[in-house]
Amino acid sequence: MKLTIVKYFTFLLLIVSAIRIYPQHLTQKLDRYISEYQKNKNVPSISAGISIRGKTYWLDAAGYSDIENHVPANPKTIYRIASISKVITAVAVMQLVEKHKINLDDDARKYIPYFPKKRWKFTIRQILQHTAGLRTYINQDEFNSKNYFESTKDAVMLMANDSLVYKPGTKFLYTTLGYNLLAAIIEHVSGLSFQEYLEKNIFQPAKMISTKVEHQHEIIYDRARGYSRNGFRKLINAPLADLSIKYAGGGIISNTEDLLKFADCLLNGKLIKRYTLDMMLVPTKLPNGQILDSGLGFEINKDASGRFYFGHLGGGTGFVSLLVIYPEYYLASVDLININDRDLGRPAFDLANILLDNEYIHPKKSLADRMMEVTLAANVDSAFKVFRKIKSDSAAYYNTDKTEFNNLGYDLIGLKRYSDAVKIFNFLASEDSSDRSGFIGMGNSYYYEGNKQLALLYFDKALKLDPKNKYISDMIRKIRRGK
Repeated sequence: MKLTIVKYFTFLLLIVSAIRIYPQHLTQKLDRYISEYQKNKNVPSISAGISIRGKTYWLDAAGYSDIENHVPANPKTIYRIASISKVITAVAVMQLVEKHKINLDDDARKYIPYFPKKRWKFTIRQILQHTAGLRTYINQDEFNSKNYFESTKDAVMLMANDSLVYKPGTKFLYTTLGYNLLAAIIEHVSGLSFQEYLEKNIFQPAKMISTKVEHQHEIIYDRARGYSRNGFRKLINAPLADLSIKYAGGGIISNTEDLLKFADCLLNGKLIKRYTLDMMLVPTKLPNGQILDSGLGFEINKDASGRFYFGHLGGGTGFVSLLVIYPEYYLASVDLININDRDLGRPAFDLANILLDNEYIHPKKSLADRMMEVTLAANVDSAFKVFRKIKSDSAAYYNTDKTEFNNLGYDLIGLKRYSDAVKIFNFLASEDSSDRSGFIGMGNSYYYEGNKQLALLYFDKALKLDPKNKYISDMIRKIRRGK
């Protein structure tokens, strides 16, 4: 009896020690961050939220979910969650594992016999781990597919005639299309369509009332429009994409409220048992000894402060997303953004850090975009003047990393402003002569301008700094062959 009481109070002590009190005034910092992020990153909108110990701590949104119609975003706005879809699919698979309807180490074709036999067998576990040897997208047209696939089987058969890229279990190759096979396995075992299974076993139990697979033709209220940028870095509508090619790996839509509910149900054991979740969070180890930052469907790692987290990043046509879960703190953080662009950072991490460390993080503006704006309005020399002014009095508010110059240089190549691009890359090389990127940039600028002799000169300089770089070697061979 005494031992039982001791165990009980020990358990209570552990629970209490895990509980942290987060002052309400921190929500003001979170509000400020979201507002600054939307403005400084110049995104159409961002919706974000944090939950703690099963309760929503904070929700907010900034910007427009639909710019043309001036529709403000809010925490109920529905976004494409892209590859966060994979963790939902993975949890569905693990529910069936718990019910002994699926064995992770079975040959996947046992459950989808219509999928053609390949050179090697591959398992369900390997599909979850992205080690099954299944291919990724062939090209951007496939990523932004406009084709409608009527059934999961149709989507699976897209890869029916493709060989495995490598022997299963030996390498990692991230594949969204590979997750279609998991959807097919779920359907075979459950007798339900993939969508019906998710509704019955995940969305309804977790009370995710706004989450579903996206059917392009359906009217979905509160759905955000997706955006991208053109070569001039101007905002444009994202291309049309039909997500039926990848429902299981990137075709689910949701909002911040629902994704926090999903995270809370994972932590509380309402969707899968906690030991099953722990199994999903075991890092994948390859035969060569390499340990991956991923398990069964989840990305796993430690943040800059050494805190363990799991979750998933998403990037789809017109959208990016991030779900981060800190199990030690029973904390989940999510961000949803309706543009797919560079230099967006990872707001969900910043928001979690504000809460955990009480340290405000300034979302930084893009130096490349500011310099492009000045270059287009005046010239590249004026852009350098702006850079020098920013460096002297506004560096804290801009990302002045060398990648910004690299981005600007290639933007200018895309606009065929080769001499301007050369000035940018020359500056990059002069700032750090040991960095190959400036010389590669000059090589590319001269190559596309048609000056193969100068292009070869700078690619040779780059190769001396990075002798094993395949791209540099390929470009040198290409030029020497007269192409």
